[in-house]
Amino acid sequence: MPPWAAVGGGPVSGSRVLRLAAFVWGFCAFFPVGVMYLNLVLMLAALAFQPGIARRIARLRHSAVFWPIILVLAWTVLAASLGPWLPDTPARLFHAARVALVLFMGLLLAPSEARAALAGFLAAAAGAALVVAVHHVWALPNWTIWSSLLASKNNFSSGNMITMATASGICLFLGLSGRLARQDGWLALALALALALTVAFHAVSRNSQLLLAVLLLGAVFCSFRSLRSVGVGVLVVLALAASLWHFSAKFHNRFAELADDLQRAAAGVSYASSGGVRWRMYQEAVQGLLDHPLLGAGVGAWLPHWRSVWMGLAVDLPPDIKLQFSEINNPHNDFLLAGMETGAPGLVLLVWLLVRFIRQGWLQHSGAGGITAIIGMSLFATALVNAPFRDAALGMTLLWLLGASMAAHRGSVHA
Repeated sequence: MPPWAAVGGGPVSGSRVLRLAAFVWGFCAFFPVGVMYLNLVLMLAALAFQPGIARRIARLRHSAVFWPIILVLAWTVLAASLGPWLPDTPARLFHAARVALVLFMGLLLAPSEARAALAGFLAAAAGAALVVAVHHVWALPNWTIWSSLLASKNNFSSGNMITMATASGICLFLGLSGRLARQDGWLALALALALALTVAFHAVSRNSQLLLAVLLLGAVFCSFRSLRSVGVGVLVVLALAASLWHFSAKFHNRFAELADDLQRAAAGVSYASSGGVRWRMYQEAVQGLLDHPLLGAGVGAWLPHWRSVWMGLAVDLPPDIKLQFSEINNPHNDFLLAGMETGAPGLVLLVWLLVRFIRQGWLQHSGAGGITAIIGMSLFATALVNAPFRDAALGMTLLWLLGASMAAHRGSVHA
């Protein structure tokens, strides 16, 4: 009997059209953000025309993460309706609705469709690493389809490396967990290593490199479920970090620069750096939360507040660069953004949402559950230093895969 037969027939058995759509979206994880939106529309259309869509939606209401998603969206709408209406409010409400929609779309998939999405994602990660490797041997043309993957140009470049680090964590978990055949397990470990090396030596994004360490520990813990395994993982992470510090000039210089930037920002000497501007943004977001603890300063309040603060600082930057810094539409921390704009309840609800996903994945004792936990950890860690819930280029596909991985639980065999 197939695993999905235990929870009934119909839509649970999956649709070939949806399996194809899910695989394609997963496979497009490293393509430009416009392709992600195209996949969203195609997936929405494929779901809408499924004969059993009503049963899928009815089953969705019983999901362990249904109410956290609904409450995050509802609180954002409530805070917007009771607070000031600002120029950025419509965009913030759009992204809040997009996050809920994307998560629900992932949760609506049948197990076979969810597995197709994850398979497409891992195939895309392997292809992206291959493109980077070829580029370092033989320079590839600067085509739009992979330009953000080959050079650091925008948020999507950082998002690509964060996504690749997440794929590395998933492959490491699958290789260590013993849930694959021996040959497949070694293949998963080899792919995890290839992806990790790509992020470690090619990425400019420090966030993705720090995420690698977090997910290595997470994969080890989810595989062996013991504190001793975490201790071994910490030693491995420290050894790898020391090796990178010694052998990679890019890694050494980037993190030495970050330490210097943070030291100067903490002393109030200069905020004119990547680390320095984040330090200042965190201060402003925390103060906004303290000033408006219940409903926040208003949905969309961050950008006009930050413009006035930044332009009022004496910063040693050319006017055009200073203006660019003033247009940063989030404080590079989704939790602080939620707290500043929607109050402490908004921050707590967002934390609860991600913790709920991670906990449900952990409790499954299955391959799909471990993948949910890894993707959840990735989004939680990324939300501490960036904005995967605000920025589609950083988080849209990962959020969809988070929902899809949870949908795959229904077809898991528990240990």
